[in-house]
Amino acid sequence: MNIANKVLFSCLISFSLMFTACSEQKADIAQNKTSETTSSATTQGNWKSKATELSTANATEITTDLAQLNQIVNHANTQALQLRAELRSTTPQPEKRQQILLKANDIQAKTQQQIMALNLNSSEVQSLRTQMIDNLITSQKMYTLSTASDFNANAPSDEFKQLGKRSMALQQKISAEMDALNQHYGK
Repeated sequence: MNIANKVLFSCLISFSLMFTACSEQKADIAQNKTSETTSSATTQGNWKSKATELSTANATEITTDLAQLNQIVNHANTQALQLRAELRSTTPQPEKRQQILLKANDIQAKTQQQIMALNLNSSEVQSLRTQMIDNLITSQKMYTLSTASDFNANAPSDEFKQLGKRSMALQQKISAEMDALNQHYGK
């Protein structure tokens, strides 16, 4: 895989790995309910609430909040995996890579809006959401850098590399925390 594809692939992986923490058993439920969530998403949720303002260790609220978040995350993950497969199957055409990046950016923007629109009650899931939003903003910065006229995929800037490292670290943290919550509170 050439350097340009590696850079694009890292952007897509950055996006898709953020969402791999959801339990497999919730994927089917999420697929059935995704259209309800995506059609009514706005950014009016309580995403600005501090975790300290919400409940802590309330199993019912954590379970409810996780179900809402998992639904959005599973749908976005499915879309990201499709884009990753599309990227792997394409020949190294700059136009095709740009189209895939644009699709990934659109998915990220919609996912961010949906995550922000949730009205969560538990501090545990709120903490995850805040980290996810942070990672989506980081991914958006990477996308913006990659579309600049002077961007060289064979030699990305230090800023791009740093954002990639930051995104990977956030993904690992989100994944570990979400897995733990899903294992403890998931049905």
